[in-house]
Amino acid sequence: MRIARLLTAVGLVWALALAFSVSPKAQGQMSDDDFDKLMKSVGQTSGSIRKNTEGAMMDGVAADATKMAGLMKDNMTFWTQRKNQEAADWAKSAMDHATALAKSATAKDAAGVAEHSKGLGGTCQTCHMKNRDKAADGTYMIKKS
Repeated sequence: MRIARLLTAVGLVWALALAFSVSPKAQGQMSDDDFDKLMKSVGQTSGSIRKNTEGAMMDGVAADATKMAGLMKDNMTFWTQRKNQEAADWAKSAMDHATALAKSATAKDAAGVAEHSKGLGGTCQTCHMKNRDKAADGTYMIKKS
């Protein structure tokens, strides 16, 4: 039991370190390319959260959710720099859901994991509907206002 807790703690620390060490926000204004890379990482992390949730691998969910919280902080920075407060608020809400998701997964609270996974996904979908367009090649881009 102690080893499992230790591994969980080490995993969370590692995920936090990774999330904050590759953060483009420390380098100033984020470009559209920076944001594209950020959102690709969000997509990969979201897929991993889903896979780990389906497999009831709560330690993986916790690590992924912690990483997602860091990614959403960068997302919030991007939208704040672009002076889109609505999108920044959605990113903050997603960050809060990801943080709560990590706590629920660490506590092995399946109901909390389900609740915050749904909240996280819903928040992301709301922002996507408002702020992105699908290109002819099937990729997505930020809506030009």
